[in-house]
Amino acid sequence: MISLYVPGRGPLHRMPAGVKLGGFAVLALAASFLPASWWAAAGLLALPPVVFAVAGLGWRLLARDARLLVMLLAFLVVTQLVFLEPVQAATNTARVLSLVLLAQAVTRSTPVEGVLGAAEALFGPLRRFGVRPDRIGLALALTLAAVGQLGLSIRQVREAQRSRGVRAGAWAWVVPVLVLSLQHADDVGDALVARGQS
Repeated sequence: MISLYVPGRGPLHRMPAGVKLGGFAVLALAASFLPASWWAAAGLLALPPVVFAVAGLGWRLLARDARLLVMLLAFLVVTQLVFLEPVQAATNTARVLSLVLLAQAVTRSTPVEGVLGAAEALFGPLRRFGVRPDRIGLALALTLAAVGQLGLSIRQVREAQRSRGVRAGAWAWVVPVLVLSLQHADDVGDALVARGQS
């Protein structure tokens, strides 16, 4: 698993992992129920820059994370415009971008061990019912890290295409990224089996 943690001393770094995960869950739930409107889309897009600035992660890191998602977001916009009104497509895309970048802020400011520890503390009382807090924490860490892995795969494919001088279509990156994502999932699965986490 790729660690996206960036050492720092900002407020988000000092905040307990459980609080960050809980706050992210609340924001994700609120964003899901937010009515579609241009104002909602603008507000959702304004949230990640504020969080990154307060967290001390910097605009450069935010821009890099957002740039990796440009092609994916363009794909989402085009496909949604086929079935939805422009305001709905814009709001849905803003939801995805905002939540992905907020998830990035959590992973950038939280070591994997922090996520595991928070899950064990939160779900520890449920052990008596057969719940495995360590597996829940691992699933959360893998899910958050998958966001960064997706962006990395997109960047690798685009750079490989440019280095070969390939002038492919606008969506020629989709299939290679899908293949890389599936390969990464297989590698993670093999690693978990080897460590007895399956």
